Amino acid sequence: MKPNDLYAYMQKNAISPNWMSFILCYQPIIGQEATAVYQFLWAGYDYGAGKYPLSRILNHVNMGLNRLEQALDVLGAMDLLAVYQKEEALIFRLVEPLSMENFLHHPLYQKLLVKKIGEPAVEEWTGSKPVSETEVTKRFSDVFTIDGELPLAPSVTPIFDLQAFKTMMGRDQLRFQNEADDVIALYHLAETNGWDWMQAYKIAKETANHQVILVKRMEQKVAVKPVTTSLTKQEQAIVRESKTKTALEFLTLLKEARKATVTMSERKCLQRLVDLGLLDEVINVIVLYTFNKVDSANLQEAYALKLGNDFSYKEIRSAEQAVCQLRESKKPSHKKQTKQAPKSNVPEWSKQEVKTEQTAKGQAELAALYRELEAMETKGEA
Repeated sequence: MKPNDLYAYMQKNAISPNWMSFILCYQPIIGQEATAVYQFLWAGYDYGAGKYPLSRILNHVNMGLNRLEQALDVLGAMDLLAVYQKEEALIFRLVEPLSMENFLHHPLYQKLLVKKIGEPAVEEWTGSKPVSETEVTKRFSDVFTIDGELPLAPSVTPIFDLQAFKTMMGRDQLRFQNEADDVIALYHLAETNGWDWMQAYKIAKETANHQVILVKRMEQKVAVKPVTTSLTKQEQAIVRESKTKTALEFLTLLKEARKATVTMSERKCLQRLVDLGLLDEVINVIVLYTFNKVDSANLQEAYALKLGNDFSYKEIRSAEQAVCQLRESKKPSHKKQTKQAPKSNVPEWSKQEVKTEQTAKGQAELAALYRELEAMETKGEA
């Protein structure tokens, strides 16, 4: 985009904005510059008669080209403007702001406004809803097709229904970490990934921690990429076990194998790893590796956090990626080696297949494996 690029208006696009709604609801969100651009475009509407250089806008609102581009993007994101490319010119289609009532009934817009001006200010404009009667009359578009025909079956368009999402949260006793920020992030994730509310809720529930929905972990979950490197049978067993337990359950199992209990500081360490956005399956690999590294009944928290920071930086999002990362990190080792072939901590975790069924026998075999791993680690670092 250059100052001498041309722009024009879409024909038959005269609008009459609700300026009260625009100033009170939209302006705090979009900012002064986007507000000035919208007002100028509305005032200069010419029914599509002419073409003008972008410098005309720049000179009038007194801003640079980069700021103008950002303002146009903001207006588009808030459904106040649509921009089209036609030959050598940009075509602007102005969109009327929602009424204040409709704006405040839009969950995403309401949360954005709360974030800017606060809950008390927004509540002043929210009138009480009548509880005696609820209109359930269908609209024309709910019944007829675009051709004016009655469809054989009603069409359903997947949408992110925040109220349905919250209902499921109540059933499962989940809560937001920060509702204003989380709702905005959920709409963004749903739109980006093409989710309806149920798909979004499934990911939210899987990645929740201590009944709290963590949007950062949702992002990690959907960004997981398949691992192309093949895993040994032993690594596959560890990966499977890591995926079937929460971080606290996994740590508890390791501690019980050492006849110890989980301490408060270890719980805090797990929470700090969660706060990094790491998924439980990745944390479980970190915890197991840390126990193998140091012969102790207690988790070496500093080392676990060091690995956690490294995994977060390198965007390790699955147990498979974690195993491969630890394997690669051991290849260039310069430590003294015994006459035996070099052994890394992760690839040769075990020489036997492990049954990971959730049975007493399976748990006993797993506990025995962890004890064996400690002995192998000690020999490998001798």
